Amino acid sequence: MAVIGAGAAATLGGVFPMSRDTHPPCEELPTAAVAATALTENRTLADDIEALGDGISVAVGSPCPKGQDRALIQVTYGSKSERDAIGSLLARRDGFGVPVHLVED
Repeated sequence: MAVIGAGAAATLGGVFPMSRDTHPPCEELPTAAVAATALTENRTLADDIEALGDGISVAVGSPCPKGQDRALIQVTYGSKSERDAIGSLLARRDGFGVPVHLVED
């Protein structure tokens, strides 16, 4: 029992790092058309994100296998400081209305 508790605590406590830049399962993502509309309607937010660094870009991304019409907003960044700035900005704003996936380039 103690071993199970210690394993759970280690995982939840961060001893075994888990990626914080994940996206929902493909079946829960919106269609590419919905994601594209969300990006168009929230272009100001995308521009503000891209202004945070030269290595940052915002686009519709398709992280699912080919043939699935599922997408999200993909933010590509080049450094930890850019990642931190993006996270900070997104925490203060309403978002795109669809999932955002951060990807290190």
